[in-house]
Amino acid sequence: MAEAEEKLWEIVEESEIALFITQADGYPRVRPMTLIAYEEEGGVWFATSKSSRKVEEIGKNPNVTVCFLDLEGSAYAQLFGRAEVIEDREVKEEFWDEEWEEYWEGPDDPDYVLIHVQVQKAEYYLLEADELWVVDFEE
Repeated sequence: MAEAEEKLWEIVEESEIALFITQADGYPRVRPMTLIAYEEEGGVWFATSKSSRKVEEIGKNPNVTVCFLDLEGSAYAQLFGRAEVIEDREVKEEFWDEEWEEYWEGPDDPDYVLIHVQVQKAEYYLLEADELWVVDFEE
């Protein structure tokens, strides 16, 4: 894996905050979310409710941005990609976390879904070095 990609995933791992950004009514809609997993080949995963606005917004426009803020490391990363709502039972079971029982009854709850973002491009900025890096995942 290239050094630029390694640094990107390091920022993602160290981030205190992830902002998930969709498009709605001609404006970006931003909300904090918890990253549940990432794939070094360019994918990030989140859990959400099927009844949420973000699921509806992804249905209308799957292009999203996810911004990770690593305040300690003085860096941030933006991932640009296409989001897909995943309802596959096996995948939902694989990611299920018992802490989520306050939101959903279990991995079979029809309101519990996953969002997978296939990252097409990412960029990150290192504040102290004043450097912007771009990582392209499309081939």
